[in-house]
Amino acid sequence: MGRLNEEIEAKGARVLVIGPRGQSAAALTARKVEAPFPVLADPARKTYRAYGFTKSLWVIQQSGTAVVDQDGVVVYMHRTANPQDSFSEEEVLGALGR
Repeated sequence: MGRLNEEIEAKGARVLVIGPRGQSAAALTARKVEAPFPVLADPARKTYRAYGFTKSLWVIQQSGTAVVDQDGVVVYMHRTANPQDSFSEEEVLGALGR
């Protein structure tokens, strides 16, 4: 997401990363990846549940990418329990063009 950040912001959007652990873990992640965007904490997983992210086999937290437009409508969603699976850059940028 970091390398797309400028393109995303040019389309009038913002990147937010939300992690399932506490604020100190979020701050560490932000430093490690030199994130040019906010990395937020959601230890109660309220945001995860609100966007339909579940746990697989009761232990593996799904992650993914959601693009929400200015009206609060989800225009792109990618959910995965596989850390190697990634979102489509073309689909994310396309969703922002809508």
